[in-house]
Amino acid sequence: MNSTKEEKIKGLVKPDSSDLGHEVVIEVEDISKDFKVGKNEIHALRDINLKIYSTDFAVIFGPSGCGKSTLLNIILGIDNPTTGKVILRDRNIFLIPEDERGIFRSRKIGMIYQTPYWVRSLNSVENVALPLIIEGIKQSFALARAHKVMEELEIDTLAKQIPTQLSGGEQQKLELARALVANPWIIMADEPTGNLDSASANEIMELFDELNQKHDRTVVLVTHNQAYWGLGNRRIEMKDGKIIKDSKHRRNSTI
Repeated sequence: MNSTKEEKIKGLVKPDSSDLGHEVVIEVEDISKDFKVGKNEIHALRDINLKIYSTDFAVIFGPSGCGKSTLLNIILGIDNPTTGKVILRDRNIFLIPEDERGIFRSRKIGMIYQTPYWVRSLNSVENVALPLIIEGIKQSFALARAHKVMEELEIDTLAKQIPTQLSGGEQQKLELARALVANPWIIMADEPTGNLDSASANEIMELFDELNQKHDRTVVLVTHNQAYWGLGNRRIEMKDGKIIKDSKHRRNSTI
């Protein structure tokens, strides 16, 4: 991998200079998603239109089964919509060949799920570095980058430990480090605190807020937990596969 790619992922403060300012980074246009279950057709999403801006910390919320995770997977390009398109920084992701789409996604979006998955034969810093190594980046650089991100998140003392032996909160911080290792524009999280105690969950939410406000990351959080609906600057409510409310609000400084 050439040095240009390595230079782009060295920073943590800003992904690149073009991210400065209030611009659309994700645009969802007329997205619908239908599933067939036996003879029944399920309308998981209906005519979704949404713009996420570079400065947003957007919370997408609603009851279980309302379509939040389906929408997230379509934005990520993991699931194909029945109709509509997703524009990610001026690129229609469904016009990108599927084998290239995964690489594009890994470079531009850091993803955090409720349950992290680890390679058990690797220690923590090796797991964090793994996305870079898979892309062909020199192992020494990838490990150094992983150490730097872990240090920024104040979890570098966990570097040599096995992830599955860590607490739930420590694992989610490690998952966040792995999401940040390629220096993406956008952090997306799907119910990231579902398995955590309240203190650990609040720490993760504070890190999201810091990444958005101090490090200029766009953050999109999907949750059904009412305690977090007031976070960030943007509240997007879903019900029965539709966005029923999208509003900006003053940041809540406490969790």
